[in-house]
Amino acid sequence: MQKKLLVIGVILLFVASVFTTTTNAQNNQTGSSGTLSRGAVWSENFDSYTAGTLLGGQGGWFPWDNAPAADANVTSVQSHSPNNSVEIKSGCDMVHEWDNVNTGNCTFRAWAYVPADFEGSIYIILLSLYNGASSKWDLQIHFNSDTFMLEDSDSINATPYVIDGWGEVRVEIDFINDWQKVYYNDVLWLSKSWTEGTSTPGILELDAVDLWGESGSAVYFDDLSVWATEAPTNPELEIGPITGGFGVKASVKNTGDADATNVVWTISLDGKLVFVGKTSSDSIATIAAGAESPIKAGFILGIGKTNIVVSATCDEGKTAEKNATAFVLGPFVLGVK
Repeated sequence: MQKKLLVIGVILLFVASVFTTTTNAQNNQTGSSGTLSRGAVWSENFDSYTAGTLLGGQGGWFPWDNAPAADANVTSVQSHSPNNSVEIKSGCDMVHEWDNVNTGNCTFRAWAYVPADFEGSIYIILLSLYNGASSKWDLQIHFNSDTFMLEDSDSINATPYVIDGWGEVRVEIDFINDWQKVYYNDVLWLSKSWTEGTSTPGILELDAVDLWGESGSAVYFDDLSVWATEAPTNPELEIGPITGGFGVKASVKNTGDADATNVVWTISLDGKLVFVGKTSSDSIATIAAGAESPIKAGFILGIGKTNIVVSATCDEGKTAEKNATAFVLGPFVLGVK
């Protein structure tokens, strides 16, 4: 014990002779970058257009192949939200395209009003590619007055539709797993591959909607929308260079594409003659995607060789570790490699 106290005393005398100032503790820093969900991509309620006008040429809508005879009327006869909707009847074939709806997942919604005297077949079609006759049709569902059902044209799946009232069609598309689920008034009635729809193979993208009147009288559509989210993202932790000097310093980097939360880091030294500061640990609330946070061990006092281990974990289950060797001389950590 006396020998150990003597060593500590010598070290303290050495520190007093060469060290006159101390460094301030470093604050944790985080960047501001990160990945945000996309949210609403597009919505349409037809209310900014004048009732009685043709929809083609307004709000990005156009008839299939730009054929004038396929145009449809904006109308105030029915509306889900005041005041207008679009009237789709036999011969109408209206298209709207979007860009880059192709990652993560997305949801398409449309409200449809089927009159009590409706007769015919009116379609909602979703395409992964609109290119005229070379288009790729991934979902084709239609209101069929012969059966009073909303039917999938590519299978036997069907569900009853609301007569003389509004009903919501919702299509949830999972681009990661190549899957789509189709709901009517929150009831799931169709589930199948997205790319193995009518056109095989399709593309992992939602490119366009097509409202098509195959035959008969009108069905009214209103309050259409597309919502999308980014593909699932994850943080990735990495330990930056370990440096010495007065103590041990390093950094924790987030090289992933999502925030790392509750990042717990540890700096450990295993030298037998490290008397003070063998282990330091702390936490960082968040390290944003692409950001880096400096870390620093507490006061260290010792002499001799040591191994250094710097590690970090986060609530998302990611870990990182880096090792180094060094020589401790008082509070100085020298020759880190």
